[in-house]
Amino acid sequence: SADAEDFSSTGGAPHKSRVTLDLLDEKLRDRTGFAIIDDLRAKLMDITGAEVEITKERVGPPAGPPINLEVVGEDFEVLGKLASRIKRIVAEVPGVVDLKDDYDKGRPEVRVVVDREAAALADLSTSLIATTVRTAIYGNDSSEYRVGEDDCDIRVRLKETARQRLSDLENLLIEKDGNQVPLGTVARIETGGGLGSIKRKDMKRVVSVSGKVVGRTTDDALKECQSVLAKFEMPPGYRIQYTGENEDQQESAEFLSRAFVVAIFLIALVLITQFNSIALPFVVLTSVILSLIGVLLGLLITATPFGIMMTGIGVISLAGVVVNNAIVMIDYILRLRREGLGDREAIVQAARTRFRPVIMTAITTILGLIPLATGISFDFFTLSLEIGGRSSEWWGPMGKAVVFGLAFATVLTLVIVPVMVKLIWSATDRLAGRTGTVLGAAAD
Repeated sequence: SADAEDFSSTGGAPHKSRVTLDLLDEKLRDRTGFAIIDDLRAKLMDITGAEVEITKERVGPPAGPPINLEVVGEDFEVLGKLASRIKRIVAEVPGVVDLKDDYDKGRPEVRVVVDREAAALADLSTSLIATTVRTAIYGNDSSEYRVGEDDCDIRVRLKETARQRLSDLENLLIEKDGNQVPLGTVARIETGGGLGSIKRKDMKRVVSVSGKVVGRTTDDALKECQSVLAKFEMPPGYRIQYTGENEDQQESAEFLSRAFVVAIFLIALVLITQFNSIALPFVVLTSVILSLIGVLLGLLITATPFGIMMTGIGVISLAGVVVNNAIVMIDYILRLRREGLGDREAIVQAARTRFRPVIMTAITTILGLIPLATGISFDFFTLSLEIGGRSSEWWGPMGKAVVFGLAFATVLTLVIVPVMVKLIWSATDRLAGRTGTVLGAAAD
């Protein structure tokens, strides 16, 4: 392919291999990485006898598979059968690709089952039989020899023609004290397959079914998987758990929710100390909460999914900027009021005076975040415009959250905050007037 720069393969097991394909720089190819992956998946998915998984380089913190279902139970063979049925059902969900399970059936194996009574009559121990079989088939390092500066092992074992058939293994001679006994007289040779590995989670046997999602959001695909599997009958004592990226998102959401609550609490504590009031900090915190409307509108306008991690970080960082502008506005209103201006005059003059600083702060911040939110930037070294960098997929949701949230919060600072301050003062004056009337009537 003209889009390929380097092509290499590695393998960690005889029945598995990994092929790594490095793409050319985005400027030198006319297709995106996603298009190339879709093309490769379409061409390689029908290879008979092979399971092909195509993945791209992950960005951001480690996360589980987009779709990951854990089948939990006691009998591992039953878990394997259930996982196979679940995989066939989930494969019908649109957008779910590269489905696989980690049920390891094991590779074919040859077992040597020792007849302990026959071995005892021949005065042979099981350890001697096992050592002899291992040495004959696998070999044993008996010595070393040097070639130049390199040390090479000398491994002793049967020649290849003497270890190719099961009959060769049965005729293997076990020697002890000068007596030679054929292996077939003290053991029987069996063939079969054993479990390669048994995975447990919380002391329960688990088989996982995982897959990727293309062409739609992970949440939508996961909800549809849950819907189609809701009618799937599980045997007693067996259940399905939804983990992977969904579990990671839930943990991130809980953490960011706690972080947001702590941030609001600390902000309120500082504001109450500064203004010596509870009502005015309430105005500031209300503007922070209302700024979330701008974040959600921005995500709707740009059709950007709500990313728990990056969008959540953007919301928390937005709170600091919104609080800043609101504090500046309220502080100046209070200062004008102390100088003798009336409530309405102090609010109007403060809004006029602080209009330019608030607008300039918002504009400069928004302009600075536009490259991050849109993925459009200017390379000053090559004097060229770059559109859609690799990092824009990761940082884009955070940039959009701050840009639209700050734009909406600027309107709140210039309009809603002064109005709320006036409403609070009016309510306070009415309450004070009623209190004074009641006290006067009581005195009469």
